[in-house]
Amino acid sequence: MIQTLFDSTDFPVDERFDRWHDMTMRWLAPSDIATESPHQDFRATMQHLDLGAVQIVAMTHPSLRCWRTPRMIRQNDPEYLSLGMILEGKQGIAQGGRESVAGPDDLVLYDTSHPYEAHVTAATPVVARTVVAQFPRALLPTRNFEQLLGARLSGRVGTGGLAAQFLFGLVRDAGHYEPADSPRLATVFLDLLSITLARELGAGCELPPESHQNALMLRIHAFIQQHLGDPELSPVTIAAAHQISVRHLHQLFRQQDLTVSAWIRRERLARCRRDLADPRLRGRPIHAIALRWGFPRPADFTRTFRLSYDMTPSEYREMVPHSLVGVES
Repeated sequence: MIQTLFDSTDFPVDERFDRWHDMTMRWLAPSDIATESPHQDFRATMQHLDLGAVQIVAMTHPSLRCWRTPRMIRQNDPEYLSLGMILEGKQGIAQGGRESVAGPDDLVLYDTSHPYEAHVTAATPVVARTVVAQFPRALLPTRNFEQLLGARLSGRVGTGGLAAQFLFGLVRDAGHYEPADSPRLATVFLDLLSITLARELGAGCELPPESHQNALMLRIHAFIQQHLGDPELSPVTIAAAHQISVRHLHQLFRQQDLTVSAWIRRERLARCRRDLADPRLRGRPIHAIALRWGFPRPADFTRTFRLSYDMTPSEYREMVPHSLVGVES
């Protein structure tokens, strides 16, 4: 899987909080964050795991408060659900008229489409450890989950314990998984979470019929993203992996006003642009970046890049501000 690591101590003291805040905005739904000493010795780390449809962020940080306002929701609402797991410290959260305080091994579900406020209190001496999993709301095959927003769920026993153990294991063992494992791991996580929520609600539910196609497209998108580096990725291989016909695959993408090949090309170029802008990859040859994301012939990559962005890859690399941080594997 694609894993990105961030450590605030890689930056000057007066930049650490702002850099960390920028990364949370990049990987999680936008929210305001405040800490008692943002411009002092702010020590925090992040580990981001890209499972395609599911994004996981593990963090260590001092005590802080975060909130998502109606204005933020109007400006940017990815329609995600977030599952927070507390490893060290405590988290108080308020959403949907509910307030709860979660401690170690507890789980909390919240929704990016509704305002919330959370306060994380670090354990002794100054460290809190949390894990957040975000995913599209349409992927959750459990109805009436709104009843559980902002509530404390146990991650110690039962199906909640299984979900928590699995989530922690993903973070702990991230380096042992292959990119091709990511879609399956995302599916297992969502299944465990769905069972947990259904047990809490006292009933089992399935996705509404209209959501099945959305879920299929999300799985296909995740599969493509995890195989972008394979030059053999094609409509035939994608359709076979999802046990559908190539004709059905093309019909699904027609509804998005993009062909399958155009979607693959767009995603590959986006990954290349990100790597070209990454200061830690400054010394990596452009042809190696292109090869990593499925462009085996440098001339073809340069031509495709120029057609899309009106500049060559080298020109783009020189013009972008090299301020993002990422170590990816």
